Amino acid sequence: MARARGVTARPAGQGPVASLARKAKSYIDTWRSILILARRPDESEFNLLFKLNLLGFTLVGGIGYIIHLIYVLLTS
Repeated sequence: MARARGVTARPAGQGPVASLARKAKSYIDTWRSILILARRPDESEFNLLFKLNLLGFTLVGGIGYIIHLIYVLLTS
């Protein structure tokens, strides 16, 4: 029996489904190790991160407001 051109036989366990399963297991193992190393921040660390985020949002919003104000003044 002749094989069709371009078709190669794969050993058992090396098809696309097995490859996808291996990748999924690797992905899950990576996230599992990250979650094992992760910890909850203490109160002072949480407050510092909160203040930094608030400062960042304020700066980005202020810059956006200034750009919008300049645009409105130039186009009117």
